[in-house]
Amino acid sequence: MNHIVIIHDSVEARGGATGLARLSALEYRKRGFRVSYLTGESGDDELAEAGIDVHGLGQSKLKKAGTFAAMTKGFHNAEAKCLVADWIAQNDTPSTVYHLHNWAQILSPGVFAALKPVEARTVVSCHDFFNVCPNGGLLNFQTGEICKLKPMSAACWVSQCDRRNSAHKYWRMARQLRLNSLAGFAQSQMTFVCLNAGMEQVMRAAGFRAPNLVNIPNPANGYTTDRVEAEQNEAFLFVGRLNAEKGADIAARASRLASVPMIMVGEGEMMDRLVAGYPEIEFPGFCTREEIAQLVGRSRALVVPGRWREPFGLVIAECARSGLPILSSEPSTLSAEIAHLDMGRTFPANSPDILAAVLREAAADDALISKLSRNAFSKAENICSTTAEWTERFLGLFEQKTAGRA
Repeated sequence: MNHIVIIHDSVEARGGATGLARLSALEYRKRGFRVSYLTGESGDDELAEAGIDVHGLGQSKLKKAGTFAAMTKGFHNAEAKCLVADWIAQNDTPSTVYHLHNWAQILSPGVFAALKPVEARTVVSCHDFFNVCPNGGLLNFQTGEICKLKPMSAACWVSQCDRRNSAHKYWRMARQLRLNSLAGFAQSQMTFVCLNAGMEQVMRAAGFRAPNLVNIPNPANGYTTDRVEAEQNEAFLFVGRLNAEKGADIAARASRLASVPMIMVGEGEMMDRLVAGYPEIEFPGFCTREEIAQLVGRSRALVVPGRWREPFGLVIAECARSGLPILSSEPSTLSAEIAHLDMGRTFPANSPDILAAVLREAAADDALISKLSRNAFSKAENICSTTAEWTERFLGLFEQKTAGRA
């Protein structure tokens, strides 16, 4: 194995899946491998300066395109399929491996057709649930409830779960039919990587039938090298998009019910309403990592009130490594580990009253917060990887793929 090809919708990152796609490219290159990056967006100076060969389509994500363009290219992006297929035809060798990240925003299901000739040497990182669920969240966005229906079943077809409207729901269902046909998950030789054991369990329970499904915990670094003395702080911290699935409204409501100070970092469609309705809450907006580190240093616990099955929750691992206790809703795929490792508390989703009770207990009990903080700081390595560990796991997987053992 001497050439690694990263394939991902985007190249410009504020974190999340694109941040990990970039990190993987840079880490593989640091270890001396030849790296190419195929993306729906444009080239990138940082990657190019690192010696990474970037090929981009210069396209935008679906949400920035007009309705017709989004519907057509989201269903099948012919240019993206050709980008990948042509690259393979011109450059592939038996020692080349392919690492697909996200496809749902630009590349479309067509990328799986392009990868069919090399699927035995392809690894797919599942950063979300789009490979099994039409709306990508295993969530009914209309009710805010976790969806327990089998994806693509008759009940799934009639469920009005889309965040927009029924027409968009049926478009998503049609796209999923195309994806399932092109990818052939049940017989695929690709290896699909979940972000933790909890996500793997959710994928299998939802009916994802790929025979090669493993989990490699995402890398995470603490915001601080020393433990945050959380027991000496008062404010609770929320970091994420200010939207319904992240439970931003639940965090705001619970903080008011509990009469505790709250800092809510992020942007999103709920921001204006929350800022106007909760003047007692601090809303710093989008923050750099350095700015978040300062806020972590003055926080008592991280609040993660999401309504959906958060596939990983990078901020959870980063805050735990810093010594912040984690107060997480139960749908998070990390919630079972948080409870098992006694590094925080879990609570039902969609329950601001219950979260308020959890916040009151956490605000009043310094000894409890000290214990949870110390556990988080010492045990966070159980829920995430270091960058080096994460990179080595993938390189080991690539070696197995080229040797025909995975």
